[in-house]
Amino acid sequence: MARKKEVSAEQTLRTIIATAERLFMTHGYRAISTRRIAEECGITQPALYHHFPNKQAIYLEVVRLIMSETEEAMTHVLQDHADSKDRIQRISYFMIMNHQGDMTQMFHDLQFEIAEEHRQTIQDWWMRSYFNPVMQTLTEGIAKGDIKSMSTAPPMELTFFVLEMMKSFLPPSKQEYDARRTFAEKKSKMLVDILFNGIEKK
Repeated sequence: MARKKEVSAEQTLRTIIATAERLFMTHGYRAISTRRIAEECGITQPALYHHFPNKQAIYLEVVRLIMSETEEAMTHVLQDHADSKDRIQRISYFMIMNHQGDMTQMFHDLQFEIAEEHRQTIQDWWMRSYFNPVMQTLTEGIAKGDIKSMSTAPPMELTFFVLEMMKSFLPPSKQEYDARRTFAEKKSKMLVDILFNGIEKK
């Protein structure tokens, strides 16, 4: 019986996080209450508070998991692929497959709705999961001669530029898996082609 309760609690926790992620990313932090999250999970507010003390704690866990999963995926890309083009394409493919296009809401919420004491922690998560893998790929690519070194775009600024390009290719909403995969393959190849071959006629 104890084992059944443990599994049930774990399932409830996963449901809360998945539901909260969908609601927060769709409507924003301020528009969503713990009552709304609990109702959509089919549980009571006291049951929700058994897992999280408040709404901010839920939001932080949603963001932590998104970034943790991204960091794990990026680690595998860096370990398994040495070629700079291959890395950038695979990073872009992962972003398109696993992120929605309008992440502006999330970044707005992190900046204005979350307590300042948590912002440095979130910044560290973002650097490890998003910025550092792209920065490492570009820096190593420049060192190997795969990527042109440009005085007007040092590695740090180039990293921000590449991340913005990836963001611009994200679809506005979740799609069916096969459609999203086709879209991700096309857009990630396009991004690499633009970055490495440019649009100038040779």
